[in-house]
Amino acid sequence: MLTPLEAFQILQEIPVPKQKAYVPLIDCLGGILMEDLLADRDFPPFDRVMMDGIAIGNVNIQEWKWEGIAFAGEVQKKLENPNGAWEIMTGSPLPINAVAVIKVEDLDFFEKEGEKWVSTKNQNIEIGNFIHHRGSDILQGQVILKKGTRLKANHIAIAASVGYSKLWVETLGEIHVFSTGDELVSIEETPLDHQIRSSNSIMMQSALQQLGISSKHHHLPDDPTLIHQALKNSLLTSDILLLSGGVSAGKKDYIPGILKDLGFEAKFHKIAQKPGKPLWVGSREDGKVIFAFPGNPISTLVCFSIYFLSWLQDQTTPFPQVKITGLPAPLANLDHWIPIQWTNKQQAQVLKHNGSGDLVHWQHADALAWQKANDTSEELIYFPL
Repeated sequence: MLTPLEAFQILQEIPVPKQKAYVPLIDCLGGILMEDLLADRDFPPFDRVMMDGIAIGNVNIQEWKWEGIAFAGEVQKKLENPNGAWEIMTGSPLPINAVAVIKVEDLDFFEKEGEKWVSTKNQNIEIGNFIHHRGSDILQGQVILKKGTRLKANHIAIAASVGYSKLWVETLGEIHVFSTGDELVSIEETPLDHQIRSSNSIMMQSALQQLGISSKHHHLPDDPTLIHQALKNSLLTSDILLLSGGVSAGKKDYIPGILKDLGFEAKFHKIAQKPGKPLWVGSREDGKVIFAFPGNPISTLVCFSIYFLSWLQDQTTPFPQVKITGLPAPLANLDHWIPIQWTNKQQAQVLKHNGSGDLVHWQHADALAWQKANDTSEELIYFPL
């Protein structure tokens, strides 16, 4: 069997299936931008006022005659009197002839001879105060977002600000999640004594959704003919298949043989680890990739979180370490994935549970610590859950 480290190395050599698509901006989060985006005008497009206050043309006096009030969204005003002031709101265009802004907290408004005036006690008024000058962020025609950027929420806002309602992005191919097993019933059903509700598929779909990735799901009984046909049909449109169950050494563990018949090469099957030993990962010449997880809910959770998500997000950098109390003795020939809880920012403790079938107590797990075979260290690499 491979070690987890060897499995990670193999996964790095398997390309994540991608496709180029012209996608509505609202659906682009998480995609890779496939074009340079250019600024369609200077940013900001005008000298922008940064604070509520007054805009003045003379910084050498401390009293100005009030000329009016300007709001964001209105056309640019003009300062007619060099010793006058426009009351101004954040986001407004700086009035013509104005050279500085004084924030409202430093102002006093008063009347003199029936006219409105404004004054300040601020002795240090500098030209340019609280003015976001036109083109100071970027000039028209310059690249505002580079090709290859993985799009986050702030990038979506930038694209909208330069008029892109759709983008060419590299996105993940379609992901299809399959649960398998005659013992499983849907969430809504009341299981018989020998049955359990399906939880692996919705766990995986929820984790994908949190990353902004959609997926679809179907359940398959332990029937090799039905499994073969369902996977064959799915592979016509889906680039990544996630299977749960049917990969161990039982009489009804048909998945490895079916995947071979469908043209997949097993990159590995079985890792020297606990839990989740019988993980199967393979690919096909057309770039399709399948992860087939053990049916045990904890085994699926561990293998999905540790291997699939790391592969999907290209996490090849070293992981952090933490000091852990209550560690069991290391296993002789298997690496051990141990659920832990944080006790503070620098330390964690082993989560008490009743084995790999105990999904209930795993609700308190914050991360998975990686205890390698024969490693007696108390500081271990961990993967957040």
